[in-house]
Amino acid sequence: MKRIMITGLVFVMLISACVPQTAAPTAAIKTPILQPTLPATLTPIPTQTQFQATPMAPYTPNPLSAEDEAAYQQALKDIPVYRQGNMHLTLVDASGNPLSGYRVNYRQTSHDFLFGGVANPFYANSLQQAGMNTITEYMDWRWLEPEQGKFTLDFANYWLGIDELKSGGMFIKTNTLYSPGELVPYYQDVPYDEFLTRLYNHVATTVKRFAPEVDDWEAVLEPNFGNHNPMNLTKDQYYEAISTSIRAIRENDPTAWVEINFSYNCGGIDWLDNTKIIQEMLDRNIDFDVVGLQFYDNATHVDGTVFPKRSLSELSACYDKYEKLLAPYGKRIVGSEFSVPSDLPDGQMGYWNVPWSEETQAQYLTTVYTIFFAKQHNLGLVWWNTVEPSPHVYHGGIIQQDGTPKKAYYALQNLINDWTTTGTGITDASGSLNFRGFGGDYEVEIVNPATGESMVTQVHITEQKESNQTINYEGSKWFTAQRTTLEILVAYWQEKDDRDLTQKGKDYLALIDHHLQAGEWSLAKQTLSAALDELAVTTEIIIPMDQIIPVEDDSGEGVTTENGSWLLWGAGVIHYLYEFPAGTVTVVVKAHANNEAGESPIMVAGVGANYSQMWKVANEQSQEYTFTTITSGNEQDLTIRFPYDEQIYSRINQQNGNVGELKLYVDEVKLIIEITQIIEK
Repeated sequence: MKRIMITGLVFVMLISACVPQTAAPTAAIKTPILQPTLPATLTPIPTQTQFQATPMAPYTPNPLSAEDEAAYQQALKDIPVYRQGNMHLTLVDASGNPLSGYRVNYRQTSHDFLFGGVANPFYANSLQQAGMNTITEYMDWRWLEPEQGKFTLDFANYWLGIDELKSGGMFIKTNTLYSPGELVPYYQDVPYDEFLTRLYNHVATTVKRFAPEVDDWEAVLEPNFGNHNPMNLTKDQYYEAISTSIRAIRENDPTAWVEINFSYNCGGIDWLDNTKIIQEMLDRNIDFDVVGLQFYDNATHVDGTVFPKRSLSELSACYDKYEKLLAPYGKRIVGSEFSVPSDLPDGQMGYWNVPWSEETQAQYLTTVYTIFFAKQHNLGLVWWNTVEPSPHVYHGGIIQQDGTPKKAYYALQNLINDWTTTGTGITDASGSLNFRGFGGDYEVEIVNPATGESMVTQVHITEQKESNQTINYEGSKWFTAQRTTLEILVAYWQEKDDRDLTQKGKDYLALIDHHLQAGEWSLAKQTLSAALDELAVTTEIIIPMDQIIPVEDDSGEGVTTENGSWLLWGAGVIHYLYEFPAGTVTVVVKAHANNEAGESPIMVAGVGANYSQMWKVANEQSQEYTFTTITSGNEQDLTIRFPYDEQIYSRINQQNGNVGELKLYVDEVKLIIEITQIIEK
């Protein structure tokens, strides 16, 4: 599919707080006090986080055809076979003796399978709350190398949010690094050898910059010698160019996957036979790892083009054809691009011969994802243009422009929840416990049945594999370390002559010991957590304005200073490098606006991959905008953006306004950091 240039990677007003999370309800715990001499005020009150419930039935299903039903039922049988693996745990003490009768609670914390989306970086929170762990970055030459030899990779990094997203644990895929069907201007009208040199330099320079963060490089988008060949290369030259792009990746990021992304994979266009192209690449020993398969079948493009109509069972059989071709060569597949509409003009019919609607889109996503999740060699599924407005498939996003999740969002969230393993078990006489789960990382809590004390560790399950892990039980090692942290905090506040916090800390330590003596291990942990929160050290930092760094576009514009404030126009970004510790961070931004033609600038702040809601800054006098987030210790950058919204500028032009007069002023930035670790100087 010929890629439509995205002039504004903008999706407006997503308020992360309105995107629901799912969690099991926390039961209230009563704390028995066995020693009446303890102050009653020290009894901790459990704090419960309230989560908005996910709709469990986002649609009333349309009946599947017999063929689709058969494919769906086969997928349900295959999913445990291909997406799960076995874990054999053995628990021993310090002398290597097996420990029987210990309770093991296991909870999956990440997936190996890639659940992907395409959106601006500040939508990462919403994608992750749905269970998505992957984002595809649109590596267009216009913001990588807009002129031959002139790279703007710093701008590209903040435009795409690559470093930020990686700090938040996202798997990073790329798109459009080399697209032979849409040639970069400086590849044209030059000798063939010079074209190869420029192609290599473009790819190599980009890969070298982002190699630590990118996990999957798309070496070529939609290769087809007969159609996507505006330079009229010979077949040997065509494949040599592809190999050149791959070589530039391998030489600069040897551990990343190399992907080749194909469109119209099930036919429908006379000149396109991707299986033949792939076989030619295999015969020529072209060095790739992954084939990306796009499945826009049954969708409608924003320009009205209707994609081929196919049943889901036919799509399943089509995929199987590629898997059969690639598996003998050790190649894998990723469902690189999926999307269908949530509505169409004039009630045009969609799948199941009913109009596309949020319900129809949700059922389609559920069914097609289930079928493709079950494929043995599939690495992942990516829903294209996840947030509206979608520039490709008509209303193909699963999140509305105002931030409201569509029903397909909830359908995906429900699927991923169903494909996430949690459980509990008891070690047998040999200290062993076996369980089966979906591929990914797991948090494992091991509880001593005699004392209630526990330890937490991590294990990994690999799909279609047997894993064995021996765990040395260390009991209260984690708890002891955290209690030591509390003692250090008490000493800190005593040194600061804060009698109130010092006494509270001592009282908390006494209550913790009381719970331990009474065998109330869970209450001791809860009290310790409350104590650390209350005695956390708070630091306020007003960032010097001259230490804030502007991110300029290729013209060197977008950001400047004016009267002591930072002035941003649309797509402008400023940032501040800071190694945030693990803890709680509150960002306070004082900002004001210059409005134009009834429109106001918008602003979003971020700490690493933790982002605020999108604020509409309409006030023309300075006003505070605040958000708070939990940091892991991986975050190293504070960002403030004026996201580009093409619709805002269109409305200004319709009012005969001046888009250059729509301005965001950042007047002051303050950080409030709460931590429990005392950093010794």
